[in-house]
Amino acid sequence: MEENSLGGSKYLLLIVGEASGCMKGFCLRAKSESEDRIKTYIMKVQKQFGKKVKFVRHDGAREFATNSLKDFYEDEGIG
Repeated sequence: MEENSLGGSKYLLLIVGEASGCMKGFCLRAKSESEDRIKTYIMKVQKQFGKKVKFVRHDGAREFATNSLKDFYEDEGIG
């Protein structure tokens, strides 16, 4: 049986910084929200620390392999 959180979320997007081990979690109502959350998070981190994200690793799920995300990674120089 599927259960939603009190806020209506069904999914958790967890981002882990490899160098720092810092974790950031996002509650999502739909998997399609992950793309905007990833883009926003990357831009925020790059601005906050003045460093570029070098690469992104994921589990291969379709929501992480959209053409829009691929274009974003290319534009940002993320391998």
